[in-house]
Amino acid sequence: MDPLALTPFAIAAGGGRIGPLAASQLVSAGTTLLQRSAPLVRALAGRSSGILLPNGPAWLLALAASDGREAVVLDPVSSDEELAAHCQTLGIRAVFTTKALSSRLPATVTRVLLDDAPATAYVILADREQTVDLGSHYGLDLVGDTGVEGTNEPCLRFPLASTSLSHREVLAAARTAMATFAYTPVDRTLTMSPLVTPSAVIHGLVSPLLAGGLLHLREQLTTHQCRTLIEQDDVTMLVGTASTLGDLAVGIRGAPLAHSALKRVVCVSGDTTTMLATEYDLPR
Repeated sequence: MDPLALTPFAIAAGGGRIGPLAASQLVSAGTTLLQRSAPLVRALAGRSSGILLPNGPAWLLALAASDGREAVVLDPVSSDEELAAHCQTLGIRAVFTTKALSSRLPATVTRVLLDDAPATAYVILADREQTVDLGSHYGLDLVGDTGVEGTNEPCLRFPLASTSLSHREVLAAARTAMATFAYTPVDRTLTMSPLVTPSAVIHGLVSPLLAGGLLHLREQLTTHQCRTLIEQDDVTMLVGTASTLGDLAVGIRGAPLAHSALKRVVCVSGDTTTMLATEYDLPR
């Protein structure tokens, strides 16, 4: 199988960056994690992985470390009982997460802590802990047709809506979004929406990186922090929910942006069953 038919490798080949980190560097760190952690490989054998992470570069690393298997996107706002039920019913035996969130998972699940990624990961099962040095990565040497169709193997599952997307569906939706909203390599995208719905993942992660652009993907940005990034970092694409964009719009109406390079504002649906998004008319 062409490796570019798998979503993480297709993203790596796009040449994009999450902040200062190349997408290819993060994908390489994810594959290294698999190579250096036998407990993780055993936990993933024939099983799905889970991603319980705030927005950040570790999200892409976790997707790559899922080794082409279905990764279940777990929402941090879910209750502990809901998380445990998802792990049991969906056969999740390893979850990529952070130290702060790991205590909410069942003790039987292997927890992969990515607080210090892409330098180091910690694989924990019961009272055993493995520290995995992910080394220094300068990207992957990926040669091939970057427009290749994805494989029909499962890629992402969003359990709250029982929605599962194959690599082919993820890449096709992302390429459609690239054409619809004109993502380009020179764009600087700020994602305000948490990556917990299909539309947020497609428009706020996959499309900007496939296009080769720069992505700001940070945890719990306040409206003021988003405004500062827009004004100071020449953000050209903004991705958020109606709620987050609405809060930003209220602030801008009260005090217009001192500087803005925005060309598109993309409103992603809060509905976990759709990958669609609409253009949002943000005051300038």
